[in-house]
Amino acid sequence: MDGRPFGPNGPSALSALRYGSILLCLVGALIWGLVTWWEENRDARKEATENVELVRQYTQRLIETQTILHHAAVARALTEGEDFLRSEEFHSFLTEIEASQTVTEGMAVVAFDGNMVASSRSFPVDYRFGPRAYMDAIAAGDELFLDRLLLEPSGQDALVIASPFVTEGMSGVIVSGVAVSAIRDFLSGVTAGVDGQAASLIRRDGKLLVRHIPSVPMMLGEDAPARLAIAQASRGLFDAVAASDGVFRTYAFTQLGNLPVYATFGVPKAQIRARWLTRVTPVWALLATLAFFTSVMVGFARRSLAARFLAEEEAKRRAAAETLADQRAQMMQEINHRVKNNLALVEAMIGTQMRKGGVDGHELRLRIHAISDVHDLLYRTGDAGHVDLGALLEKVARSGAIIPAEAGVGLSIDLEEGIMIDAARATPLALAAVEILTNSIKHAFAGRQGGDIAILLRREGQNGFLEIRDNGNGFSNLPARRSGLQIIEAFSVQIGGRMERVSENGTCYRLWFPLSDPEKAAPPPL
Repeated sequence: MDGRPFGPNGPSALSALRYGSILLCLVGALIWGLVTWWEENRDARKEATENVELVRQYTQRLIETQTILHHAAVARALTEGEDFLRSEEFHSFLTEIEASQTVTEGMAVVAFDGNMVASSRSFPVDYRFGPRAYMDAIAAGDELFLDRLLLEPSGQDALVIASPFVTEGMSGVIVSGVAVSAIRDFLSGVTAGVDGQAASLIRRDGKLLVRHIPSVPMMLGEDAPARLAIAQASRGLFDAVAASDGVFRTYAFTQLGNLPVYATFGVPKAQIRARWLTRVTPVWALLATLAFFTSVMVGFARRSLAARFLAEEEAKRRAAAETLADQRAQMMQEINHRVKNNLALVEAMIGTQMRKGGVDGHELRLRIHAISDVHDLLYRTGDAGHVDLGALLEKVARSGAIIPAEAGVGLSIDLEEGIMIDAARATPLALAAVEILTNSIKHAFAGRQGGDIAILLRREGQNGFLEIRDNGNGFSNLPARRSGLQIIEAFSVQIGGRMERVSENGTCYRLWFPLSDPEKAAPPPL
């Protein structure tokens, strides 16, 4: 006996090595299975959280847009007498603001006794509603109520948004509908056709309003996991068997701002298991193969190095996946912030016009289109942070809604290319240009057969210079419009710029503004 493990008396050492390698592979398989199971559940929760955020943004924007339309209608009615509500002019106003939203399925003002007062779809109106849950809720003091109904008399399946409508001599409800098919199509798109994934909207009281597949609304029981979860927090995760289809899923949920509605997105546990088996089976097979060959040949060191290499590659892949997930999360946060700011901007513009005495639907639409143009250019260029200012201004200026052909106004555009500006300041710049151009069209050529407008954009060092000039009557010969000027000046201050207005053979607006961060850039010239 020479004492060497692989010598003449070394079978016991070889057996120890063989069984030890098998045991080691079994332990490794168990650990790998546990780790990958945890990772797949983590990834499923992350997938559900990211997708429910998309559902929240889309549906919250739809609902808040409807509430903006409601506020606009109330504001318009407050400027008129009691008989205005049943006038054709108010019907036309409702029709116009409804037309600005393609998914809106009509608007109506209904008294608490069930009589329809005004409608965007018909005039005159002579219709009486039966009992409605939204009328009871608003009468009880709710500021907003959502339900899913078949609209009368059209029969359209719609998500109904109701809010109070209170004016002098009238107390009732203003209600508008959004086509359920449009919401369902979006939810279906978010699930990407993956079998078993589910997206839905749930009202706070447990009513399942809309799902990603055609379905009728249903009321969840008080002990349903979804109701218990939303009763405890505004967002989170839970596992549950769906009452609608009996599928066991991991759900993410989040409240739509302060609205009484929650978005949910579920990833089926069967999908998690399938993904886990897809990942774990090859590794388990590899471990079994390593255990087999280790027991019959001396190659343990080489096999160990190969396993280490695979582990390092897997770590790199996970690190790259985590980096990509962080980038997506930051992008989602930026989009969320931008949508929130733009909604606040639209609300501020409506408030400004309300203080002026009424909401001009045409002007409001122009400003919303300007914001839309900024986002359109962002998505076309693939840059979520910057916009080509020349391309934006040309798109705004050549809009037939701003400078209609029948106005007889000639347009001269001289815009330097490649002047990039961050998206946060592109929106107020576009709105300032819209305000100046609409002011020129409405006032500069009064009593004349058209005229000319010239737009100039240049880079001056670290600053940009924008000039919009017309050869109209000049502001010295026109009544002062401080509200319009204040809006333009406010946008100028918002972007860290300086604006001047002069009367030189017409009216000329000049605006200097920094192209980079206003706190880092040189101040605009005086």
